[in-house]
Amino acid sequence: RFEQIVDFLKKHQRQSGIIYCLSRKGCQDLASKLVAKGFKADYYHAEVPAAQRSKVQEDFTNDRTLIICATIAFGMGIDKSNVRFVIHYNLPRNLEGYYQEIGRAGRDGLPAEALLFFSYADVNSYRDMIEQSEADEAQKALKIAKLNRMFQFAEAPVCRRKTVLYYFGESYDRNCGNCDVCQNPPQQFDGTVAAQKALSALTRTQEQVGMNLLVDILRGSQRREIFEQRFNEIKTYGAGREYTFEDWQFLLSQMLHVGLIEIAYDDHSRLKVTDEGKKILFEGKKVKLALPVPKAKRAERQPRFQEKTKGQELKDELFERLKMLRRSLAQQQGVPPYLIFSDATLDDMSQKRPLADADMLAVSGVGERKLQLYGDAFIEEIRRFVLEKSGDGSRVAGGTQLQSWEMFKKGRSVEEIAAERDISPVTVISHLATMYERGELIDIDRWVSPEEVDIIQGALGMFSEPYPQKELFEHFEGRFSYDKIRWAVADFRRQNGAAGA
Repeated sequence: RFEQIVDFLKKHQRQSGIIYCLSRKGCQDLASKLVAKGFKADYYHAEVPAAQRSKVQEDFTNDRTLIICATIAFGMGIDKSNVRFVIHYNLPRNLEGYYQEIGRAGRDGLPAEALLFFSYADVNSYRDMIEQSEADEAQKALKIAKLNRMFQFAEAPVCRRKTVLYYFGESYDRNCGNCDVCQNPPQQFDGTVAAQKALSALTRTQEQVGMNLLVDILRGSQRREIFEQRFNEIKTYGAGREYTFEDWQFLLSQMLHVGLIEIAYDDHSRLKVTDEGKKILFEGKKVKLALPVPKAKRAERQPRFQEKTKGQELKDELFERLKMLRRSLAQQQGVPPYLIFSDATLDDMSQKRPLADADMLAVSGVGERKLQLYGDAFIEEIRRFVLEKSGDGSRVAGGTQLQSWEMFKKGRSVEEIAAERDISPVTVISHLATMYERGELIDIDRWVSPEEVDIIQGALGMFSEPYPQKELFEHFEGRFSYDKIRWAVADFRRQNGAAGA
C-alpha cells in the first residue's frame, strides 16, 4: 500500500493533497515514512497541540507543506482551493464522510484525483469501534449498515460516480468515464454456475467459514483447518479449481455487494447465504457477474498514463515556475499563495503564455487590479521562460518574436537581426510589429509616416481581420510596401485593443 502511494505521489509532485488515515498513530507513521522518502509531509489529528495544529494548517495553506496525513478531524474550515488529490489509506466509515472528504479536492475547477484503499480488516476495526461505543443499539445498527454500504461501494464493479449519486438520491444515466471502473470496464459473464458452487459449498459447511477458508475449500486446498473440520468430504470440495484464489475473492466480493451472501460480523465474520442467494442456489435464478481478469492480462488492464506531448511538458514546466514566483510573492506579502493567483489562473496563464498586459487580461482570473499588482512580475517570468526555451530550440509560441525584440532592444538593426538569425528582414519587421501591438515602445516613424498610417488605416474598413497584407497591397496598387502596411495594421490593432489578432 505504501509503495502504491509513493508511486501515486511521484505523479503528483509539487501538488497539494490530503491522506486520511484510520488512527492517529497511522497518521504520524505515514507522515514520517513520506518525509523519509523526500516528500513535504506532516500529520494532523485531535491530540496534536492546538498551536501545532494551527501551524500545520498554515503551512498547508501556504504550500510550505504539500501533504497532510490526517484523521477526519482535518479539512473542516480549510480555505484551500488547489488540493489536487485525496487519498484514503483506510476505508472511510460511510459514504457521507467519503463524499465530503474527496470534495476537498479540485475546488478551483481543475482536475483532481481520489484514491481509496480498503480491506476487510478496516471493516472489522470500525465494527469493533462501533460495538464498543456508548451509542444505543439503533445507532449502532445504523452505523454498521452505513459501513457495509461503504464497503459495497468500494467493491462494486460499476461506475463510482453513479454509485455515489444514486446513494444520495440523484440519477446519473451515463458512466463518468474517469473512475477506475470506467477506465477499465469489467467484462460480464453468466456467473450462475460459479455462484451456485460457492453457495453450495457455504451451505454444506453449515455457514461456518469466512471468505478465505471458503475459497480454499472451493479450490481443494490442503489447508489444515479444512481437514480438521472435514470440509474436504463435502461434495463441492475442489469444485472451483478453474479459478485462482484472487478470482474467487473477486467473485465472492461481487456476490456480497449484490446481496447473495452477507458477512455475519457478530459471528466471527462468517459468511451467510441470503434469501437472494437461496434463489440462485435452489430456484434457478440467474446472476451476471464481472469476469475475473486472467493473470496474464492484468498488466494490460492497469490504468496507463499517456505520454506527455512536448507542448504539455512545456506547459507543466512553466506552471511550476509560476507557482514558485507566486510562493515568493506570497511570502514577501505574508499572504496565502492563492490570494495572489489561484492554481486555475496559473494553469490558464501557462497555457496562454501572455507576453503583454493585453494578453494577461485575457487570462481567467486576472483583472485590472491583479494586473496592476502582479502583471509585470508574471509577464517577465513568462518572457524569460519563452526566451530560454526558444534559445534551446523548442518551438514556443511567441518565442521567435521575443528573440528578435530582445536583439532590437540591444541596438541591432533589422538587417543585422535577419542575418544573425538567418531569417528575412520582412520577418524581423513582422516580429517587431507584433511586439509593438502588444504594447512595446517602438518608434514606427522610421518605417512609415503618420500620413501613410492614416491612409492605410482608412482602408481597413473594407477588410476584416486578419487584414490580409496581399489584398491591401493590391488595393493600393503597390503604392505602399508590405512593411508599411504591416506597421499601419499593427498600430491600428494597438490603438483598438486587438493586439495579437
